[in-house]
Amino acid sequence: NLAKIGPALAAGNTVVLKPAPDTPWCAAVLGELAAAHTDLPPGVLNIVTSDDHAVGAMLTRDPRVDMVSFTGSTATGRSVMAAGAPTVKKVFLELGGKSAFLVLDDADLAGACSMAAFTASVHAGQGCAITTRLVVPRDRYDDAVAAAAAAMSGIKPGDPTKPGTICGPVISARQRDRVQSYLDLAIDEGGRFACGGGSPADRDRGFFIEPTVIAGLDNTARVAREEIFGPVLTVIAHDGDDDAIRIANDSTYGLSGTVFSADPDRAQAAAARLRVGTVNVNGGVWYSADAPFGGYKQSGVGREMGLAGFEEYLELKVIATAV
Repeated sequence: NLAKIGPALAAGNTVVLKPAPDTPWCAAVLGELAAAHTDLPPGVLNIVTSDDHAVGAMLTRDPRVDMVSFTGSTATGRSVMAAGAPTVKKVFLELGGKSAFLVLDDADLAGACSMAAFTASVHAGQGCAITTRLVVPRDRYDDAVAAAAAAMSGIKPGDPTKPGTICGPVISARQRDRVQSYLDLAIDEGGRFACGGGSPADRDRGFFIEPTVIAGLDNTARVAREEIFGPVLTVIAHDGDDDAIRIANDSTYGLSGTVFSADPDRAQAAAARLRVGTVNVNGGVWYSADAPFGGYKQSGVGREMGLAGFEEYLELKVIATAV
């Protein structure tokens, strides 16, 4: 929400913020804070909550709306783009991802796999830029699976209101069931669970999924290609740097990626070849207000944050005066 309304208001626009039907509270609280603590004139920042997707579609089609900035699934993003076409409005899209975490053969395997497990579990895996494909050297595959499973098993699903919780519940029963259907599919495709694979037995409230490591599949499996949006990490073997990069780029998405190597130059060379909008090299922190964020391919159009994100909310004009 803040990545959208901040630059939009700074650029001099009025804003209608429409949160997803399942997550209205954050936007509503932002509206309350703006009303209580800013001098924004009435009508400049408007918060519209609804459990009906038709409301979002109405805003997208409305000719009075000059620009739509949408974050969500690629399928919905296509619909948003199509709905904006009749009025030829500007559409910014930050969509899905199936990002790869590349571990090169000289990397600290245990450290890299631990980092991959952590990032795949944060926010219960409900993040478009989360790296959910762990791509590791084939001759170290079993060790990588064991290391990822050990790290993932140590992440216990818990109360999201407690500061120490890494992995909370997914947003709804529908999403929990969707994630579980992908876990069932992984077994049908010939994979196995190195850890997890279901709902935690000690959680009788909330829509929890165990942090799960899937092994035994390659990059052609659906669970390795489709966005699951849960705490699920699929471990895939590679046969060298070129093959690792090929696997990472063999995706309809292109949002983010990670490269771990003991050689910074080697890691940078691999990062430059990834067709994604953002790359983390050896644990670099990339999500920042001054760093443009967005994707290649079907992960979106345009950028949020940074100067590029601010400029999304501007229109260029040339005024030529006779002298």
